[in-house]
Formats: sequence, C-alpha cells, structure tokens
Amino acid sequence: MDIDYYSPRGLNCLCGNLRMAARAVTRVYDEHLRPAGMQASQLAVLWAVAGMPQATVKDIAAQIAMDETALLRNLRVLEGREWVSLEVGDDRRQRLVHLTAAGQRAFAKALPLWKTAQDAVDAVLEGSIKEMNRKLLQLARAVG
Repeated sequence: MDIDYYSPRGLNCLCGNLRMAARAVTRVYDEHLRPAGMQASQLAVLWAVAGMPQATVKDIAAQIAMDETALLRNLRVLEGREWVSLEVGDDRRQRLVHLTAAGQRAFAKALPLWKTAQDAVDAVLEGSIKEMNRKLLQLARAVG
C-alpha cells in the first residue's frame, strides 16, 4: 500500500474526505435554512420525526444512524422551541416523539429553503445527487 504520510491530512482518506465534505455541505444548508431559524442538523431530526409519527427515540436514532443520547439532546432543543413533544411510552424508559403544530409550520417553512440548498449542492456535484444519496445510504447501512 502506498501511503503519503506527509500529506496535509491524508487526502486519500475516505473518512476524512467525507467529514470535510459534510462540514462544507452543512455550511451551505445552514446558510439557506437560517431564515427558518434552524440548522441542517435540526431539520434532519425534525424530518425524521415528521416521517415517523409516534416513533420512539430508539427507532428514530436507528433510522438516522444517530446515537440515542445525541438524538435526545437534539430533541430537547426542538422541544424547547415547541417543535416536538416527548412523552413517556408504555415502558417508562421509552420516549415517544411527536411533531407539534408549531413543528409542522417550522418544517413547512424550512422545506423550500432546503430545496434551494439541495439544488445549490447538486449544481456542484458531478453526477446525480440521487445517485450520491443512494451510495451514501448504502454505505451507512452496510457499516452502521
């Protein structure tokens, strides 16, 4: 294996490049979502909650490949904004997540801004964003 130990960060490292791209893309989405008062990470969680009504924190965490503790911290922020509510399930350790009416309005406001960000990123990529998403999801599911 030919490794350049002296390169600035190992630009042949898939992990490093994915993380670098994720930071850059997150900045684009955050900038576009600013008028809706949310960040890309918040929209991702809100989207999962909207798409999984009555789901548990555990189920949502599994769906979006996020640590349950980190997801719960994010949900608490959204709960503070009154975009989601958390209720105790049948098992007292279980938390059910619900999108509130305010959360539905915030989500609806963010979607067109998200679409603009998505289009901006798509314009930079060579190839289809649909294909890129397919490959990233394949990777996440295979190694997660």
